[in-house]
Amino acid sequence: MTILIWTANGFLVMLFFLADHLASLGLLLSCGYFAYTSPPEQRTWAAGVGVLALAASMFAPSPIPFMLLVLSLGGWAVLALEQYSRSARRWDIIRGLGIYCGVAILYTAYCLFFQKQLNVSQGAGYINAIITILAYVFPVGVLAMWVQTIFAHQPGLGKPEDMIAKVRTRGK
Repeated sequence: MTILIWTANGFLVMLFFLADHLASLGLLLSCGYFAYTSPPEQRTWAAGVGVLALAASMFAPSPIPFMLLVLSLGGWAVLALEQYSRSARRWDIIRGLGIYCGVAILYTAYCLFFQKQLNVSQGAGYINAIITILAYVFPVGVLAMWVQTIFAHQPGLGKPEDMIAKVRTRGK
């Protein structure tokens, strides 16, 4: 009977750990497939940023893993909507996610090591405000930049490949 209780407890521990890191699991799937579908010249960068994002999401405080997941899924939306320069947009996604991973790691290090050591006379209130605003506002800025690059071109008569084919074949 005790082996059954231990097995059930072990299963519950795994289930609670999975529920606690659900955003990290989604990030693993999203970044893994993103790196897999990247062109060869960007694949190592995409894989490196994916590993960095996964590490940041596993150890960062609460808003960071969900913000990383939102950025990753937003990157997929950008790639689905982009018609003109998919490789440039893919690099924008890698770059934006990588920079936010750096912000997330610095935010985690601040929360774990430095936040408790600062006092009011050292400007702890200002530093807390700046770092927290950076952790929340930076992903919104990255998403805004991606939306701007999608809507930078006016809607054309079709995909660029189709337009080039029409011009080369003179509409035939």
